[in-house]
Amino acid sequence: MSEAGRFFWNELMTPDVEGAKVFYGRLFGWEGQTTPMPGPDGAEYTGFMLGGTPAGGALAPPEPGIPPHWMPYVRVEDADATEAAAVEAGGQVCRSAFDVPQVGRIAVLQDPAGAVFAVIAPAPELLAGG
Repeated sequence: MSEAGRFFWNELMTPDVEGAKVFYGRLFGWEGQTTPMPGPDGAEYTGFMLGGTPAGGALAPPEPGIPPHWMPYVRVEDADATEAAAVEAGGQVCRSAFDVPQVGRIAVLQDPAGAVFAVIAPAPELLAGG
């Protein structure tokens, strides 16, 4: 059975990742594990773990002015085709499909009512856990 169409990941964008680690740690027992992200900008990614199982992630916004928010990711087979289908169904593209090395191809979309979500066609190495 294909996993396409199921929620795959949840990610928090916040300017206060350290505060989020404390808050969600107290609230849900999540442990934040922060690692550097590839690239020259020095960005970091925090994975939230619950009992050794991934529960979500957090990162700082790439530019000022982006309000804190959670982004749900829905798994798809083809991010580009899903982007086109969303537009055909009356949605909008917030960020056209792009590649994240070792993660997959992602697009950020908006439904006709204004709700924002992302789709991800996971990279094989992400699914393999490596």
